[in-house]
Amino acid sequence: MIAFAPCRLCASLAAAALLLAGCTLPDDKALTMVNRGKYSLFNCDQLKSQAVQARTRERELREAMAKAAAGPGGELVNAVAYRSEYLTVKGEIEELEITANAKNCRQSVRAISDGVIR
Repeated sequence: MIAFAPCRLCASLAAAALLLAGCTLPDDKALTMVNRGKYSLFNCDQLKSQAVQARTRERELREAMAKAAAGPGGELVNAVAYRSEYLTVKGEIEELEITANAKNCRQSVRAISDGVIR
């Protein structure tokens, strides 16, 4: 029974690597994390409001990821705790821009930047 311990350890490590591999999607795959047409019933004001919230959350997540990356095991923390939500928020921002463009109110959504003063 003791001879099987290294095999179990290898199998556990391989399973963990596969689980974490899903957390390393590139940013260009963010739109796949969002339901297409999610904002199709929103008007321009609602799109703008959602965009403000989404960009604020994206900035918060980006700051948290930068802070976590500075510490030991930061990339693992980012992959497990923040990466999927970050990609979802990025996808939502892209979907908001696509919907706003289709409704001819893209400028109201695009005008929002990270430099908004509260």
